[in-house]
Amino acid sequence: MRVNNLKKYESTTLKEIFEEPESISNTLDQENTLQNITEVIQNLDPNLIIITGSGTSYNAGLASMYFLNKYVKIPTSVIHAAEFEYLIKPILKENQLLVCISQSGESGTTINACKIAKKRNIKTVALTAHPESSLGKLSTTCLPIKSGDEESVMATKTYVSQIAALFSLSISIGKSKRVIKNKKAAGLKRQLNEIPNKLQNMLPKLNKKSQLLSKYYKFVKAAFILGSGANYATAMEGALKLKEGSRILAQSYSTDEFRHGPITLADESVLIIGIIPQDPLKLKIFDKLFEIVKERHSSILGITSSSDISKRLDSYMKLPDIQEDFSPILNVVPLQLLANYIAIERGYDPDNPRFLTKIVYD
Repeated sequence: MRVNNLKKYESTTLKEIFEEPESISNTLDQENTLQNITEVIQNLDPNLIIITGSGTSYNAGLASMYFLNKYVKIPTSVIHAAEFEYLIKPILKENQLLVCISQSGESGTTINACKIAKKRNIKTVALTAHPESSLGKLSTTCLPIKSGDEESVMATKTYVSQIAALFSLSISIGKSKRVIKNKKAAGLKRQLNEIPNKLQNMLPKLNKKSQLLSKYYKFVKAAFILGSGANYATAMEGALKLKEGSRILAQSYSTDEFRHGPITLADESVLIIGIIPQDPLKLKIFDKLFEIVKERHSSILGITSSSDISKRLDSYMKLPDIQEDFSPILNVVPLQLLANYIAIERGYDPDNPRFLTKIVYD
């Protein structure tokens, strides 16, 4: 799976997207570490899990929250690291668990949240690609993200690996708590371990489609990305990538919420991207929404693994079949690719978006 030749890619961002299968696979291949962290959490038996991070790391936490709530049955909440001191600090208690996500392990606000928790004797788990970082050393325990170096300012492979790591940890905790039966846990683990190959196989075709679509979508003035459940986080991450790389005014919404005001902005200059679920009943919600949007002449792009494709789509990006719970890992990839290629089409450098740095220290 290793990608070595940068010359065949138009950007470092694209190269790192193609490294995602290897990054996920390596991150999932650390069973001993996973068991040790599971034991720490099992001994603590927290009544609340709080996840914190900034930017892409926050979005990864949000995507994982749905999985944790479903398969671990411990109430889980996600908070921006910058708001942690104001919103979470007053209610911290020792029987809670804090999960801190930071690619670099040096994000100032995330480290500050970890320090606050440590002063309250609260156990912390760090998710970082750099276990020897400030965050890694400060935390009770660390689940490494084995993505290797990520040079592009736009985070891609670390995002999908963070989600995969938290999914894997959720399965392990759920099994240890006997919330998930052994057979069910084994099935979930098998499906999770199959994702790198699915991603590896879909990338070439998806890459070509993204390159083609970017030539049309480079002209849009704004984009709305719609998703529900864990894929609301996918919509948020996709919007962030389009803002960072392509400089498109992109905004994410939960699918139903889009009709409560924002839909009034839909017109011929706007791109609507729908992350369409497999459930035919949920597809009807999108169909109704697309009907309204189509009347306003917006372009509509669908991202889906469903065979029931809406006839109202102008275009769609077809993904492999996968259990809905795991879909955020694959669904974000078309959005990463589009952000990369639209940036290039517009004459921007996707690896180094203006005004941005890889690490925000304070």
